[in-house]
Amino acid sequence: MATDSQHLQSDVTGHIEDQPAVTLRAVGLGLCLIAALDLLALYVCYILHASLMTYSHVPMAMLIVLVVMLMVLALVSRYSGFMLSSREWHTILAMGLVGALIPSFGNMGYLIGYITAPYYFATEENAWDTHLHPHLPDWLIPSAEGNAVAWFYEGLPQGATIPWDVWVLPMFWWTTVMTAAFVMMACLAAIFRKQWVQNERLVFPAMSPLLDLVSQPGDGERSLPAFFYNRMFWIGFAIAFGMLAWNCINYFLPGFPRFPIYRSRWYWIDRQMPPIRGYLGIFTIFFAYFASLDVLFSIWFFDLIFILEGGWLSNLGYRAISPYYYRGVYAWQTRGAFVVLVVAMFWVSRRHLRDVVLKALGKDDRVDDRDELMSYRMALGGLVASLGYLYLWLVRMNFDPIQGFLLLIAVIFVYVGMAKIMADTGLPFTSVPFGAWGLVAPFYGNRGLTFSTQVAYRFSSLVTGHFKGLYMLGLSHSGRVAEGVAGQRRKLMGAIALAFIFSFLLCMFVTIGLGYSEGAYNFNRWEITRAAERHFQSTVNAIKKPDALPFYEKNPEEMVFFVLGGLLSAGLIYLRHRFVWWPLHPVGMAISGSYLARRTSFSIFATWLIKFVILKVGGPAVYRKSRPLFIGLLVGYILGVFLSVVLDSIWFPERGHWVHKYG
Repeated sequence: MATDSQHLQSDVTGHIEDQPAVTLRAVGLGLCLIAALDLLALYVCYILHASLMTYSHVPMAMLIVLVVMLMVLALVSRYSGFMLSSREWHTILAMGLVGALIPSFGNMGYLIGYITAPYYFATEENAWDTHLHPHLPDWLIPSAEGNAVAWFYEGLPQGATIPWDVWVLPMFWWTTVMTAAFVMMACLAAIFRKQWVQNERLVFPAMSPLLDLVSQPGDGERSLPAFFYNRMFWIGFAIAFGMLAWNCINYFLPGFPRFPIYRSRWYWIDRQMPPIRGYLGIFTIFFAYFASLDVLFSIWFFDLIFILEGGWLSNLGYRAISPYYYRGVYAWQTRGAFVVLVVAMFWVSRRHLRDVVLKALGKDDRVDDRDELMSYRMALGGLVASLGYLYLWLVRMNFDPIQGFLLLIAVIFVYVGMAKIMADTGLPFTSVPFGAWGLVAPFYGNRGLTFSTQVAYRFSSLVTGHFKGLYMLGLSHSGRVAEGVAGQRRKLMGAIALAFIFSFLLCMFVTIGLGYSEGAYNFNRWEITRAAERHFQSTVNAIKKPDALPFYEKNPEEMVFFVLGGLLSAGLIYLRHRFVWWPLHPVGMAISGSYLARRTSFSIFATWLIKFVILKVGGPAVYRKSRPLFIGLLVGYILGVFLSVVLDSIWFPERGHWVHKYG
């Protein structure tokens, strides 16, 4: 049965849905969206020192600009006749999802921080000149001669100009490397799009509210987008926006009472067990609500298992908790579960992958790839070419050739697994138990890794070890958005590629320029001023102690728990496919005890409880009617964060308020 919003959408947009999707104006507005979100993210993070704009998998900077654009263009269409179809808005959204992957936490902040840290943070005490500098790939970092790097962190002296010449060579090579990584992940997203979107019909919960927004952009007769004309939407909007706007009063009157929506603390059941984090992350709830009940139940259920099992193992004398998060044997149990989950994902996709290969080789014309993001031949060829370039890059950095090859295979394994987990859960804050190097290095130990390989890995981690999956998750979600661009998906991929290049170059020049004008050390952000220093120091520590054994020799019980986690995950996968009623999804075990899973588990429990009650009491019909409520909550929250940013920029420059956090 169609919902009220669906009937409204049919009336509003039916007469314009025959328009093309990837138009010049849509691409132009997509680039405007990217420019605005990039500048907003960099300004808020580095100048205002306020909310996290790009930490989540659905970046707040993109959401703010997207919602404002929808409202402004709906108003413009009423008086000028300039009106975009929902298909064009799908193009803009897909471009925005990819463009938002670059600024700050996304990619560029870490990149600039890593290539400037080795010389600037070197001291006599840390002995980087002895253990690190001899192994540095000089063609990937700005020259150590002169004060170019020091000025970046401390600001230009009066009368000096930005020394762009020291950046040309390293940023050229990094641009080629990041482009190769983008091509690799774009090809993977194109290969898996049909399997996940059409064959498995994955939910992609993070895209559900956004697709509802762009599917009702306006009809040219009213001053707001169509989704605004729903009573449930306004109830949700008033709740979320009202709370954030109320809290903004506290900026001017410090004693004014606030809604405690940002407060959190750890609650201990027993000091021998991990605590429960009491925090209601409303941003997480807005997206998690669109996930399936079994996924939500499994995530908080296995967090409870972590508390009980982790505490029990700790009492037995095992290293299993930190005390808040997993470590030791429990971490390896979660890793085993993740590995088996991803192996099962590839196994389920085996027939589709076979069809892709046969079509690419011209041996099966029955496979239809005419409306995919790219032809399967181009996707497979691009994947091989990009992997070849990345392999040559690793070897050129003196990475061990065999270990470099294994690392790239692990990158595909981990990033595709991350994208699949995100497509199942939709959690805006989530991570996996380890990166690609975690599948390779532990089996060698420090003594099996050359010094040059360890230093080269630290630089390669910008591509191979990004905690958000670099570009893979954004591209796979763009594949879901591409369902609304049927018939023009090849053109959409071209627009997405343009979005990537534009955002990368813009963020590069703006970030470097801000560093010289403001002093990057004043940014006081993890990705630039602290991440590289800490990670390079850990590399130097490993170089100083090269005698560490592989994990299965040093701590054989970790191997036992790795296998145990894999077997338990395999059992969950079997039961889920064997019995329709089985309530536990293996994804819960595959992220159990990890940093972001622990910090969002209570929010997931609250979401599950709300949705469970709605479905049990009112049934699917009530759930469908509740969707506008949660979309209104999301839009209200987005505009509430934007209100805080505006107030900070006017009255509290350089000392903004952290309204939007992780969790």
